[in-house]
Amino acid sequence: MAVECKGSVGCCLAMQPNPFSTRFIQPGAIPYQFFNGENANKLAQQFLSMKSKRGIIVGPHGSGKSTLVATILQEIATLSPKLSTHSVRFSTNQSPARVLRSSLAQWQPNSVVVLDGYEQLSLWSRWQADRRARSQSVSILATAHQPVRGFDLLWQTSVDENSSRWVVEKLLVQAGAVASVETLVDSAAWQRSREQHGQNLRESLFDMYDWWQSIEAR
Repeated sequence: MAVECKGSVGCCLAMQPNPFSTRFIQPGAIPYQFFNGENANKLAQQFLSMKSKRGIIVGPHGSGKSTLVATILQEIATLSPKLSTHSVRFSTNQSPARVLRSSLAQWQPNSVVVLDGYEQLSLWSRWQADRRARSQSVSILATAHQPVRGFDLLWQTSVDENSSRWVVEKLLVQAGAVASVETLVDSAAWQRSREQHGQNLRESLFDMYDWWQSIEAR
């Protein structure tokens, strides 16, 4: 647990590590947390046993899809240490088609390929990926906002008060920040951000980075 602050918010947070820095919130920095008894090892086994060799994680923007993928890949590495994996993350900063083309040459037979942001691929790019995967017996683990035809649903991510609080507490502990989780989740900035972004927890974490910096600057 993070140490609880007894003074003012500004006094508590000044000169402490910003727990919302990119290095702390990037996918894989903290594990995906389940709150219903499910676990990543079971999902990894389920994915590896899929006859279709096509699994997909579905959920809104910023709800933990990429984090869950990173957690599942860690479990796959434990279950099948000799199994090669390759991850491709699509974003609006680069052409998805170009990113896919450059990655295809790195796909290895009988491996696992992650296509993070599958909905950004055109039908032509999807056909290219599917053709390469089938020719090399590659299993594809994808993420998208909605279910995709031809993929078996592996998990659906969502965000609620319980999960968002857990993430904040984990980030505070990870950064070694001397502040209680209540300091963050009870702040007006956090409440405003959560109301604005809803299921998109990632955007709220970005907002809190700026909030933390503003507190330090006082």
